[in-house]
Amino acid sequence: MKKKKYDTSVVMLYLIGKEYLLPKEFRKQIPYSTIASWRKIDYCSYIGHEYRIFFEEMADYLALKKTCKEQRKMLRSIAKAWLIMQNDISPIIEQAKTNVELQKKLVHAIDCLKVGFGLRKTLKLLGLTNKIYQAWSFLIRSYCTASHSFQCVKRYPHQLQKKEVQKMRKLLTAPRLLHWPIVSIAATGLRRGSIVASMYSWYKYARLMELTHKTGRKPQRKVGLLAERPNEYLHVDTTHYLISDQKVCITFVMDNFSKMILGFQVAEKLSFEVVKGALTKALKIVGRHPDQQPVNLVADGGRENNNHHINQFIAGLTNYKITKIRSLKDIKFSNSPVEAIHKIIKSRYLHNHQFHSIQQLEQFLEWAVYDYNVLRPHYKHSPKTPHEVYFGIPLKFDVKERMKSAGKIRIQKNKELRCNACVNNALLIMHNYRSA
Repeated sequence: MKKKKYDTSVVMLYLIGKEYLLPKEFRKQIPYSTIASWRKIDYCSYIGHEYRIFFEEMADYLALKKTCKEQRKMLRSIAKAWLIMQNDISPIIEQAKTNVELQKKLVHAIDCLKVGFGLRKTLKLLGLTNKIYQAWSFLIRSYCTASHSFQCVKRYPHQLQKKEVQKMRKLLTAPRLLHWPIVSIAATGLRRGSIVASMYSWYKYARLMELTHKTGRKPQRKVGLLAERPNEYLHVDTTHYLISDQKVCITFVMDNFSKMILGFQVAEKLSFEVVKGALTKALKIVGRHPDQQPVNLVADGGRENNNHHINQFIAGLTNYKITKIRSLKDIKFSNSPVEAIHKIIKSRYLHNHQFHSIQQLEQFLEWAVYDYNVLRPHYKHSPKTPHEVYFGIPLKFDVKERMKSAGKIRIQKNKELRCNACVNNALLIMHNYRSA
């Protein structure tokens, strides 16, 4: 049998350990004994063996070319798989916009992928913009323990200080304020001067601390009957409440302009007496108002509001000029302002409370109405309370000036702090300066 002869290049590839560049099918045809004999050859005994380096450089280039080809093939496979799973990954990207920990993981993942794909293609695959990526990268590099949101307080001096966030948490978790909305708690902090911040900051940090004070679905915004002065429109309506397996009636009278509860009455059954009692209490407060102008009393079509007893009672009032208006009949508006009072009292005050008698309920409502009228700032007139708006009582401070002053103090305090991010950046600058 004739002995096979192999090209010198094949022998050289086995000698320098780069035989993997040859096709696998071709390598299987070479006997193991032949390969072993090639590897035992001492080429240093040959004249001119030092010029073998030219062949080795070419072999290195071919090896690198093959590696790049395999990597490109692998990257294309990853990109195709990513596009197939893009719909499943999109929710994670959306969630990362409000999750700092997820932002860190994504930034590290992008830094790894951009080595193979490039930054532009990587961001395109993820559906992110370069601006968002740069912002996330900067926040991670500027990670600061002196800030509640972990952003460098020196670079972002407008953010709240940690002690301000602690005061905010204390107010949001106070047991006596759990029935208050965040806007009222923010107004209380503004009135006291203990925590002065915008509503955006209050909602932002409440969301970060998971203390949002939610009450349910947000109702659709509708424009209803709007008064231009106190006592222009009063609303009366009756709601039902269950105590000890007994359904009782609660009638409220409120002022449209100030949203103040002027009177209420509790009774075992629905009748004109419960409406009369609430109106009697309300008129005592109306009589204390300095502006005694004609009053429009808005009521729905319920029989307790529309009967000859109520008409005689209103007609017999000599000190007040009251005109009763039927909602959705005499006017196109509903009686929703007082129905909002029902919702507030039931969902924020009476919720999770048990009463065994009407007397207990009345006693609790006395406190609830006082808290709502006098202590709790109303969102429409924030930071004023309904009592202050109804009687025209001015605040003892200027809201804009207090907000402006608090902003200046916050910026000054934050700029004076030296957080770990600032120290690390300073050390890095010194190191680069000494290296140069």
